[in-house]
Amino acid sequence: MNYKNKNLQELNKKIDGLKKLEKKNENKNKVNGASFGFKISTEIIAALVVGVGIGLIVDNYFNSKPIGLIIFFIFGALAGFLNVYRVMRRIEKQR
Repeated sequence: MNYKNKNLQELNKKIDGLKKLEKKNENKNKVNGASFGFKISTEIIAALVVGVGIGLIVDNYFNSKPIGLIIFFIFGALAGFLNVYRVMRRIEKQR
């Protein structure tokens, strides 16, 4: 009887240890998800800001008010989505 109780206590300790380890892994995945979302949004916003900046500079230089802004905004958006695609492929290869 005493032998069975000892085995059950050891088993319970192992189970508790595994549960704690699982909780730690869940917290890491949540942090990784948040950092992933921040990275994606940063990629898109940075590309759009650069595109709009270049568009404004081109418009001031050539005096063609909305055309340069529109064209480089579109280029910036495409560049942002291309960067997101590249990040997604890199993460997919790691898994």
